Amino acid sequence: MKRFLKSLTLRLFCLFFSFFCKLNNKKVFFRAYNGLRYACNPRAISEKLHELAPDYDIVWCLRNPEGIEDFPDYARFVKKGSFAELYEMFTSKFCVFNAGIVLPCKRKGQLFMDTWHGDRAFKRVDISSDGKTNIADAYRIIDVVLSGSDYADKVYDDAMKFKGEILHCGSPRNDILFGNRAERIRNIRNKLHIEGFDCVLTFAPTFRGECNGVDNLNFSVLLDRLQEKTGKRWCALSRQHYKVKISDSWSKDPRIVNASSYPEMQDILLVSDIVISDYSSLVGDYVLLNRPVILYVPDLEEYKSGRGLYFDLEQSPFVYAVNESELFEKILNAVSADASQNCKDILDFYGHVCEDGTASEQACRWIMGKV
Repeated sequence: MKRFLKSLTLRLFCLFFSFFCKLNNKKVFFRAYNGLRYACNPRAISEKLHELAPDYDIVWCLRNPEGIEDFPDYARFVKKGSFAELYEMFTSKFCVFNAGIVLPCKRKGQLFMDTWHGDRAFKRVDISSDGKTNIADAYRIIDVVLSGSDYADKVYDDAMKFKGEILHCGSPRNDILFGNRAERIRNIRNKLHIEGFDCVLTFAPTFRGECNGVDNLNFSVLLDRLQEKTGKRWCALSRQHYKVKISDSWSKDPRIVNASSYPEMQDILLVSDIVISDYSSLVGDYVLLNRPVILYVPDLEEYKSGRGLYFDLEQSPFVYAVNESELFEKILNAVSADASQNCKDILDFYGHVCEDGTASEQACRWIMGKV
């Protein structure tokens, strides 16, 4: 009954705005992670759109806009769940999301773009993370999706049941991984307060369906061994999923930095010399940098039988470890090896990865070409 009433209310609002409010052909409504952050692919498109067409009206939906430090002054924001959100969304010619949107209808003439947030993720996404919604429902009214690989195309077809237009341009958030990055890297390191370290190890596990993550790792020991082997000063960034509370023990060693609240994962990837993750799509992004990535999957069998994976990890090119001892040894081996061939094998595994640093512009050109 609650879902029915919500659907009816949205239909009435859509009908009301259709009758009484003009559709703004140069207004674009953005929402990432259901309003949680000013981040990911929508952010990259938003910033590029302002660069290419500064006359466009850019509106963001945010749950906590007051907590966004780097929100641009050229954009506007509305509070998630407010009347203003519905007004801005139903009067925008274009809406850009990164996880679909469950709406019973949209206005005639509106175009919805979805960028997804895991082009090369492992875990099955048939059901939403709250376990309540079939994800295909969130893509029923989407007009175009962005893809960066054959793998993503298959997921759109299999999980989202998407039959609309696919724009093969890559992930806009990955554009920063290309080109001259020196100044950006300096700025990121300053923001993370890791200027005094030579090398960065990042630990970024994905969400597992509960408000806890994998067991804490003894990175103090690993950092000591890395420094001994390389003669360089190492730090570790811990980037937990936003639904996972990080343990206080991470902050006892000043070399271990809690980067969980940092808004852009791609910034963290850019400054990382090696990444540890598990079933997250970030590993498919990170290999674009030709740097070593290792999967820490102590719960592999449990995860396969529970959430499920799209492919057999043991038969893939990924380097993985199932316990801490094995993980540390593989990390120590990786820092003295060339990762470029393994990265190439991983990209080939996903099929026709089309990332070249122009995804944001291609997405914006699609929008501008529909006015």
